[in-house]
Amino acid sequence: MTSESKSHDDKPTPAARRSRFGRAAVATGLAAGVALLCAAAVPASAATAASPAAAVAPHASSASGHLTGSASAASTAAKRTVAYWTRARMLAAANGASVSVKSASDSHAAPAIASGPAGRVGGTAPDEALRGPAVRVPSATSRGVRPAYGSIGSPWPGNASLPPVTTTGRVFFTTRNGESWSCSGSTVNSAGKDSVITAGHCVYGSLGGQVSGEGWHTNWIFVPGYHNGYAPYGVWTAKELWTPTAYYDNQDEGDDMGGAVINTNAYGQHIVNVLGGQGIAWNYANDQFVYDFGYPAEAPFNGSTLEYCTGSEFNWSGIANTMGLPCNFTGGSSGGPWLMSFNGEFGYVNGVNDFGYSSLPGYIFAAYFGNNAASLYDAMANL
Repeated sequence: MTSESKSHDDKPTPAARRSRFGRAAVATGLAAGVALLCAAAVPASAATAASPAAAVAPHASSASGHLTGSASAASTAAKRTVAYWTRARMLAAANGASVSVKSASDSHAAPAIASGPAGRVGGTAPDEALRGPAVRVPSATSRGVRPAYGSIGSPWPGNASLPPVTTTGRVFFTTRNGESWSCSGSTVNSAGKDSVITAGHCVYGSLGGQVSGEGWHTNWIFVPGYHNGYAPYGVWTAKELWTPTAYYDNQDEGDDMGGAVINTNAYGQHIVNVLGGQGIAWNYANDQFVYDFGYPAEAPFNGSTLEYCTGSEFNWSGIANTMGLPCNFTGGSSGGPWLMSFNGEFGYVNGVNDFGYSSLPGYIFAAYFGNNAASLYDAMANL
């Protein structure tokens, strides 16, 4: 759910859409760039699974992005970013307040329905060992589990050396006013083996008005398997951040999704090759049974461990093209994946935690993954 306080009381105004930058056209009509996920600190109908390469094709929607300046893990900018995120800073990263809505003016908003053919790309297990210092992870339990169902977030009981622990992580970044925030995210399988999916407000924007002005977030890192301030599988920097152009223009919840193209590590390894990647699906019915993962950090959670909920999606009539899920996640879970057809280790990302309401505790909401999600994935898949 949103880790930031994004108020639906006020709609975006033309004045709030200024300061656009970093947009470059690409052959498929998408825009290239970089932006990623959030929480705050201070000073998807049936379809045939496709291979990552086969799934990449132009869609009606488009994506926009921004280059981070960290062209590789060896770059000065990337090293500076990693050095910035000490354990103390990670632990200090706080979350914004819950989202609240005072009116029900959008109670008959457009439903979340397919905007094109259903499509999906399957997940993949790692195919090489992670190089570097010895990995220190919590004690492993069983290999791949399907825990009890429920809408109350609980620590994931599966093996800490396997997905979804290795594919899900906490995201940290700074905003244009220098504040530190955190979100959640997930690796996804792609031809480039470098893609992470998250929420749009975790890569770009004003975090629902909590940050003055708009812009791409900086100092962005992904920490897979994050546990109480430690990075058992390393700290991974982003070289590009992406979000649907519609979100870049308007920051509407129906397009609140984002992603990052991750740098290889110091040994030249791609994150999906060493940790695995979830599948991704778009234009599926909005009633999928899903496992929701993330790092909620507001009470009753503290952001230290991977949590999960389970339940069935439902169309949310309050905001166009959004879905709801019974789950009590709080701020910090933004960008965490909703996995449909989950088998205990892998599934298909069919949405990400985006927002919630103080008046509706126990529910979390996401943008419906339609052509916008397909275009976002296409933009990053081969980079």
